[in-house]
Amino acid sequence: MHTTTNAQLGLLDSLMVSAPANEFLDRLDQILDWRPIENALQAMYPATTGRPPQPPLVLFKMSLLQHCYGLSDPQCEELVSDRCSWRRFVGLGLQDKVPDETTLVRFRQRLREHGLHERLLKLVNRQLERKGFILKTCTLVDATLLQAARRAPAKDDTTGGDGDAGYTIKQGQPHYGYKAHVAVDETNTLIRQVTLTAANVHDSQEFETVVQGDEDMVMADKAYWSRARSQWCGRRHIANGILRKASRGKKLRDCTVRVNRLFSSIRCKIEKVFGWWKRSAGYRRVRYVGREPNRLELEFKSICWNLKRLVNLEVA
Repeated sequence: MHTTTNAQLGLLDSLMVSAPANEFLDRLDQILDWRPIENALQAMYPATTGRPPQPPLVLFKMSLLQHCYGLSDPQCEELVSDRCSWRRFVGLGLQDKVPDETTLVRFRQRLREHGLHERLLKLVNRQLERKGFILKTCTLVDATLLQAARRAPAKDDTTGGDGDAGYTIKQGQPHYGYKAHVAVDETNTLIRQVTLTAANVHDSQEFETVVQGDEDMVMADKAYWSRARSQWCGRRHIANGILRKASRGKKLRDCTVRVNRLFSSIRCKIEKVFGWWKRSAGYRRVRYVGREPNRLELEFKSICWNLKRLVNLEVA
């Protein structure tokens, strides 16, 4: 549903109609109903008197562009000022001033203060569920490492680095930063839930947090396997598709190996999300210092993936 911050278009805005279009943004603006998101954002600004702030939906859409294309605050401000298609998407006319980078920083801070930095994905997913794109037949779970914004501190240095980040070893290589834990719907690879932890937190520790409990089946790699987790799934009547891990001194039966191979061919769909994050959205490294700002970044990156998938699914 198209929205604009101005009830009346200026004379210059007629030029935007003939400006080069961005097919993805134009389709997204028509497909998604922005009103529930706008209402939730507007609740952060209860004051009814005084100078009105920048429309929060404009700032939200600018944040989407920023995280979808891997832009800094100054780059986002510059490109929205320069591109008519981006102005049209965020709801600004040619005569409107583009919010500056300081305004974007304050917007993110307000999101965190009101607890929306962990609830924005749910606002978007409600529409995806109503459209029938999140089918809840099977959920895929996995995690990916993200490099910290700062270098790892030297030994015995208590002031450097990022206090919320952590160390881990993967394939013999040290990593310092965070770990994004993700659950996606298997049918359309839409992200259902995400959490962010230090890199040293084991993948399996966030399993019960990201799994919603309303799916028919859940799949994950061997790192998530345990009898306790199998019982957890059983109590919730969720079919356990976690790849089985051999016990010490015992080999897996041939039938179990074949089942593991089948489940692995399905579970690997979640790698599409991580691939797009890191190749297209530049999300190999977090942008901020501290868990809370980076948790918001993860939320926006997840929303961007889901909106990209939404446009593709609507067109198909």
